[in-house]
Amino acid sequence: MSSLPAGQGRPAPPPPRAQHGQDRATLARTKDSDREAGALELISKAGAVLSILERCGDTSAADLATALEEPLSSVYRLLQSLTATGWVDRGPRRGTYRLGLALMTIGGLIDDQLDVREACLPSLRSLVATIGVTSFLCVRRGARAVCLERLEGFAVQSLAMQLGGSLPLYAGAAPRALLAFLPRAEQDAVLADTTERLRDDPPQPALATLKADLTVIKSMGYSVSDGDVTPGIAALGAPVFNHRGEVEGALSISGLRVQVLGPSILEENVARLRQAAADASAALGWESH
Repeated sequence: MSSLPAGQGRPAPPPPRAQHGQDRATLARTKDSDREAGALELISKAGAVLSILERCGDTSAADLATALEEPLSSVYRLLQSLTATGWVDRGPRRGTYRLGLALMTIGGLIDDQLDVREACLPSLRSLVATIGVTSFLCVRRGARAVCLERLEGFAVQSLAMQLGGSLPLYAGAAPRALLAFLPRAEQDAVLADTTERLRDDPPQPALATLKADLTVIKSMGYSVSDGDVTPGIAALGAPVFNHRGEVEGALSISGLRVQVLGPSILEENVARLRQAAADASAALGWESH
């Protein structure tokens, strides 16, 4: 029976299987902890950027990097992410940044739109329960319509008009319902205002076509969107009035075209939407005659 050469021992046995499992679990926990720490640090930096923009207004990336004591390249990457979410917009001067429209509208709406939201919530819930599609409440902010509330339906859900998102008043069912019931002078001012247009906004229709559509909407009491915001997605919109008879918001339902504009259900959907808007208007003190 031969023996191993001198100085050479048998290979060490592998560690117990349980030890390997423990090592992997420990490594996984360490990675998760590192990811969480990195995410918290990123959120903290994003919050610091937003605080500076709120306090100082238009600010350059270089000034932000100095204030945060961060490399300029890191601040640029952070600004790109914040711009993509709509929390930050490019400023009017080259190289500057400011708070994004989505963030400002959410902040402004919290203070002055609580009443209309509370008045419309029962109507929104009723629409979801009876029709099953996503229901929205939109209010006007300048030349745009902002989604103040969104209740998801049971059917296919549109990615357009997320909570706090916005569209120009000429695009989509709820925005055009708002625009149609504004006084004519305000309508003209909105259509002439291009300062709040965003890069991904749908193109504005020809002015004559749009004005003709607004006249029809006002006469019918509701608006129709058929794929003009998202292909294959249709929507209906109806105005909500305050106690002075002024348009305060618009309710909307949105889903696949067949679910919203199908020949067998369109009339019923319109009736339910208009009744929901009337109930919301009554909750705000409007007495229709």
